[in-house]
Amino acid sequence: MKLPSDKNERNKIFLVIGIAVAAIGYGVYTFGVNPLMAKRQATYARISELEELLWQGRRDINMIPQNRRQNCKLLSEILETSETKRQIIRPNLGNYLLVAADIVGRHAEPLGLKIDTINQMTPSHRKPVAGAKRDPNGPRFRVYTVNVSLSAGLSDLAMLIGALELDNPYLCISRLGVIGDATTPEQHNVSFDVQWPIWIDASHPMQLAVEKLNDEERL
Repeated sequence: MKLPSDKNERNKIFLVIGIAVAAIGYGVYTFGVNPLMAKRQATYARISELEELLWQGRRDINMIPQNRRQNCKLLSEILETSETKRQIIRPNLGNYLLVAADIVGRHAEPLGLKIDTINQMTPSHRKPVAGAKRDPNGPRFRVYTVNVSLSAGLSDLAMLIGALELDNPYLCISRLGVIGDATTPEQHNVSFDVQWPIWIDASHPMQLAVEKLNDEERL
């Protein structure tokens, strides 16, 4: 292409060529280079994310034996509390009141105390709602309460309550009432509520025992 001899005309042509080159360069960057760079950054970010997931997966796999040992230890403690020490009380022939009365009576007898009455304050079982599904992460225990009535001096009462709480750290005296009697100033009419944890599902300890056995076999 022959450029015109006139300087002004040549400058106009150079200006047009410069504008055209700039426009092409902008188009190449905007529609070519920039998307490629963005895609490259997104690819690097995804690779980094996958490497992090892979590291976490390897870490979790390496932690499986330790987690199983820890799970076995916790299950052993729960089962010992529930099945050996019976601190999560279990029913006798389906009856919790018999068990509660035996516990209270066993601690009252050495003190020479006679239990007048012991009554169940909460139902030992709750009827499941028809069609309701149990939440796998929901509570496993609920509270069982009985009311105990007897005549006792304050010293003997304190020893009885102390013995009950010492025997079972999960037991709770939730209410205590003491009424004096003018005819027997050293003896008082006493009424108190005792609470124990019980399993919502009585079969759950068996499920825990099976889970513990499975973990032990995989170690």
